[in-house]
Amino acid sequence: MVANLIGVALATFLLVLIERRGTMNMRHFLLPGFCAGLTTFSAVAGLTIVPSEGGQLFLFHNVMFSLLIMIVVLPISRKLIPART
Repeated sequence: MVANLIGVALATFLLVLIERRGTMNMRHFLLPGFCAGLTTFSAVAGLTIVPSEGGQLFLFHNVMFSLLIMIVVLPISRKLIPART
């Protein structure tokens, strides 16, 4: 779960960076390439289908923490990365 949450924070930061300073090629390379490799969906899916190990609770925590990280990182990123003028 830690790798997924780090990936969410990084993807959120990169979205703002690319929106303000980057190019579409940069977006296609960094987000699906690097961030998707860090946050593998198969790990989340694999842990979710095992109900004896708290799969649905893991999924719930993963989604809630991911949304919380986006809510925190998005405004910070927008303050740190100036818009292109």
